[in-house]
Amino acid sequence: RASLGQASNVCRRLVEEAYAAKVERSVRLPQPGQLLDAWRQAYTIDQGTQAAYYSFERDPEALVRRGGELAAGGRWRYAVTSFAAAALVAPFVHGIGTVQWYLGEDATAAQWVEALDLRPVESGPNVVLLGPYDAGVFHRTQTVNGVTLVGNVQLYLDLSSEPARGREQAEFLRRQKLGF
Repeated sequence: RASLGQASNVCRRLVEEAYAAKVERSVRLPQPGQLLDAWRQAYTIDQGTQAAYYSFERDPEALVRRGGELAAGGRWRYAVTSFAAAALVAPFVHGIGTVQWYLGEDATAAQWVEALDLRPVESGPNVVLLGPYDAGVFHRTQTVNGVTLVGNVQLYLDLSSEPARGREQAEFLRRQKLGF
């Protein structure tokens, strides 16, 4: 959570850089797309930790469901991102090559590795476990078919960082779900 002072500093900076405007006693984003574009240019998914694994599960969607079942009941905080999440909210690019999960602090990567029977790999992973650099990746998570996904803005940012058609998928998501 941000302090009142930090929120004030952010709002002031957004107004200074013309992303926001003061309207009476509030701050508005007249063109949120410009702020999103600037955020995308500054964002990189690898600010946190990443660990690559291989799962013998051949069906990525089944693997996503298994992860959701493991964390059921709020036992472990997680959120699926990238192409696996996009396939559930705005499918455009077909064929999920890698499932990516952000993991909360309540479960270690080792617990996920054991529960999903994952093997560490140096190349060619089909699972990536992400330790976020801050909890903001869990802001506005959404649940689809019993699976927790990152929010659409976070998903857009993550997809934009992906090679191999990530940008195409991100722009489709932006048109379909964000609308700016």
